[in-house]
Amino acid sequence: MQAQGNVVELVQQAEQRFGDAPFVQVGEELLTFAGYARRVWRAASRLRARGLQPGERVALLLPRSLEEAVLLTAVPAAGGVVVPVHQKLKDDQVRHVLEDAAPRLVVTDRLRTLALRDPERVLAGHDVQRDPMDSAGDPDARPEPGITGRQAAILLYTSGSTGRAKGIVQTHGNLALGAAIVARYLDLGPSDHVLALLPFSFDYGLNQLLSALHTGARLTAADHLGAGELAALLRRHRPTGLAGVPSLWHEVAAGLTSGTLSADDGRSLRYLTNSGGALRTADSAVLRREWPAAQVFAMYGLTEAFRSAFLPPDEFDAHPDSFGYAIDGVELLLVDDEGRVLEGPASGELVHCGALVADGYWQRPEETAGRFRPDPRGGAAAAVWSGDRVRRDDAGRHYFVARIDRLLKVHGHRISPDEVAQAVAGMPGVGEVFVFGVEGGADGHRIVLCVGGDPGDATLPAAIRRRCRSRLPSYMMPHAVHVLATLPHNQNGKVDEAALRLRLDVN
Repeated sequence: MQAQGNVVELVQQAEQRFGDAPFVQVGEELLTFAGYARRVWRAASRLRARGLQPGERVALLLPRSLEEAVLLTAVPAAGGVVVPVHQKLKDDQVRHVLEDAAPRLVVTDRLRTLALRDPERVLAGHDVQRDPMDSAGDPDARPEPGITGRQAAILLYTSGSTGRAKGIVQTHGNLALGAAIVARYLDLGPSDHVLALLPFSFDYGLNQLLSALHTGARLTAADHLGAGELAALLRRHRPTGLAGVPSLWHEVAAGLTSGTLSADDGRSLRYLTNSGGALRTADSAVLRREWPAAQVFAMYGLTEAFRSAFLPPDEFDAHPDSFGYAIDGVELLLVDDEGRVLEGPASGELVHCGALVADGYWQRPEETAGRFRPDPRGGAAAAVWSGDRVRRDDAGRHYFVARIDRLLKVHGHRISPDEVAQAVAGMPGVGEVFVFGVEGGADGHRIVLCVGGDPGDATLPAAIRRRCRSRLPSYMMPHAVHVLATLPHNQNGKVDEAALRLRLDVN
C-alpha cells in the first residue's frame, strides 16, 4: 500500500461531506467542519501572501488552541512544512528546534512565550507572527492545486538515543494514509466523539485530529491535568474514544480504585487506545473491570513510521502484554544481529516495511542511512530499523522485550540521556555527567543522573535539581541524583554503565 492523498484533500473532503456538523472544540470554542476548512484556507492564503515558498518551514509555538489545530493543516495546504513545538519544551529545547528547522516564520502568542525563561533570546533572529494567522486572510480563499502525497508536510521532533532532538520528515501521503488506516481499525465514524488529551506535536495526538477529520468524528482537545479533571471532562462531553500512554492509564486505574473516577464516568466510551509503551497488566485489569464496555486497542508505533501494529480488542484479555499484528499495508520483520530475517516464533530487532515509512531525518543523512535502510529481504524500498527487540509468538502476535539502544521513554516521550546530561554539564561543582534509566512501571523509565563531584557537598544535589527544573521539561526531570567522587570507566575510557549500576545497586 503506497502513500496516497494529501492534507488539502483531507480538509476539502471533510468540508464537502460533513459541512456544518461540529468538528473540533478547545475550551468553549467550537468549529464545524466547514468553519474549520474556511479558517484553514484563510490561514493558507495569508501564509502565501507573506511569501511562504514550497518546502519552507513554519514553526508553531502555541498552547493548545483552535489556532494550533487550524495551522497544522493550513501550513501544508500552503505548500509549507509545519513544525509543531511541544508545549512542555523549555528555552534550550525550543531554541534547538528553531535553529535546526530554520523556519521561515514562527507563530506564537503571549501565553506560550510567558512559559519561556528568556523569550527574546529564544526567538532572536526569527520572523515572529504573534496574531492569529487566519484573522486577516482572504475569506474566499480556496486551496491551490498541485500538492502531492510525496511532498513533505510536517517535521516531528523527537529525541534519539544520543544528542538533541531531531526532526522526522512526514509527507502528506503519510498523514492522510495514517488517518485512514487508524480510522478503519477503530471503526471511527460521524457518531464518534474523541477526547484528545495528547498534544498535537506528538504523532499519536496529531493522528487523532486527522482521523476525526477523515471520518466526520467530533474531537474535543484538552490539556490533561489529573484524574479529577479527566472525570469532569468525561462527564461533560461523554466521548466515545480516549487515547493514552501507559502513565495516563496508570493514573486512570488509580483513580478508578480510589474513587476519583467512577464506572459511570466511562460509560460512554466505546474504545480506549494505548501506545508509547506497554500497558501494565494490573492497570488493564482495572480498566476492563470498571469500564467493560470499552474495547481496548493495544498499539505499537514509532515516529519514523507512525503506526506499525495493533492487537484486536477481542484478543486483549487473553494477551494483554501483546501489541498484536501489522496494520494494513505494513509488514513487520524480525532480524537477528547479522541482519538475517527470522521466520516463525522468534526474537529480534523489529523492522517496519511497507506503508507509512517517513522520509528520514531532517538534514541528517548519516543518521537517516543508519535507521532507514533497504528491505532486508532485498529491493530498494526503505524500511525502518526500530531499535526495539521484539518477540513473536506462534500466532504471529508481537511483544516488546527491550530497547536495543539507550533511548529512554517516560510518559510516552522518547528521551535521549545525553540531552538530560547536557542540562547540567558545566555547572559549578559538577564534573563528568552520565544518565541512564531504570524501569519505572506504567510511567516508563525513571531517569538516574550521576555526576562526578564532592559527595560531601550537601547543597549540590538540590542545585542540580533546580538547574534541571529551569532547563528541562517535566518529563525529563531525573528521578534520582547521585554525586560520586568519580564515575567508573571501562578500558576504552567510557563510563562503565554496568559498574555504575552495580555501585548504586539499581537495575
